[in-house]
Amino acid sequence: MKKNVYAIIDGQAGSCGKGKVIGQFAINEDVDVAISNCMPNAGHTFESNGVKRLFRNIPVSAVNPRTQLFIGSGSIIDMNVLEQEYEENKDILEGREIIVHPLVPLIQPRHIEKEKQHIKSGSTFKGCAACKSEKIMRDSDLKFFKEYKNIKADSNYHRRFHDAINQAEKVLVEGSQGCDLSLENIKHYPNVTSRTVSVSQMLSDSKIPPTRLNKTIMVIRSLPIRISNEIYDGSYMYSGDYGNSSELSWEQVSVGAYLGIPPSSVDIDLIEEFFDVSPKLKELTSVTKKTRRIFEMDLNLLKENIEDNDPAELYLNFFEYQDYNLRGISGIYSGYSNEDIYLNKNLRNYLDYLEDELNVPITMLGTGADFTHYIDRRPYVKRIEKF
Repeated sequence: MKKNVYAIIDGQAGSCGKGKVIGQFAINEDVDVAISNCMPNAGHTFESNGVKRLFRNIPVSAVNPRTQLFIGSGSIIDMNVLEQEYEENKDILEGREIIVHPLVPLIQPRHIEKEKQHIKSGSTFKGCAACKSEKIMRDSDLKFFKEYKNIKADSNYHRRFHDAINQAEKVLVEGSQGCDLSLENIKHYPNVTSRTVSVSQMLSDSKIPPTRLNKTIMVIRSLPIRISNEIYDGSYMYSGDYGNSSELSWEQVSVGAYLGIPPSSVDIDLIEEFFDVSPKLKELTSVTKKTRRIFEMDLNLLKENIEDNDPAELYLNFFEYQDYNLRGISGIYSGYSNEDIYLNKNLRNYLDYLEDELNVPITMLGTGADFTHYIDRRPYVKRIEKF
């Protein structure tokens, strides 16, 4: 059995830029087959040459016109969301077959209303948990996806999927949400999502045996986020903190990126002096469009997620938040002195510190939204033979 499966997972609380990384991998590695098991409570953004694409059920790997696309049994579909997603990406999806597992349930208005009545922790209130609970209970009122244009449920799904991955050189399993949001995360429950977030669950939802896994790439960010405490009706509902780390303000992050210093060291005097000339960073969630809350990194949480998922490498995104001079830079870093223009001494020491603590190589540094904005550290990692 070929070890031809690659998994990309978010190692923190979501919004680590998986859409960028997945699309980059699908294009650069020329992925043959991709499968996602997504729900409408999460969105994945891919940007190329200023064009942004948002994917919520359809695999991000659709950005590679050659990749065969599957939507697995762990998915849940809201038809209004799927139709909008399709129409917004019609230029790359029209006429292209997307094969769906026949037991993907459909969200109905009652699911959304039920969540608004019952969930008292942070949530996007998109109906995913209520819909999933009906599937578990085998509720007779539950409806399943049939088709939308060239996206079709197939009763012969098993055979078609396994024939495809048996013939493929590279298969990509696209992760959704983040490990810290996993339903079983004891540090964050009940401020979690409605599913298990792990590589083993991704493989299970995709009906792929673990023996086929070649490599896991974990996407992280140095300043993790949580969703806003503001919910759909403008009221507030606590969505949880981030382990033992401190919450930061976007003013601190902006000034820190401008000065190239840790945001935790930015005080009110520095904000008053430099905020007007800083990049004024702020992020909105892909789905709710609410301002994300941002925190310092909790290394202990990340270490636990690494132990649970055993990634071969880390992709550190939003690296321009460490030094905004890096924004949009693309290149290769091998560690030789003539390439130190990419990373100053403080940044090199920071990366060495993270790798020593986590014992996993950081192979890529994301420096901007476009999928081409990254510094490739693989030659450096290979050269020093540290891992």
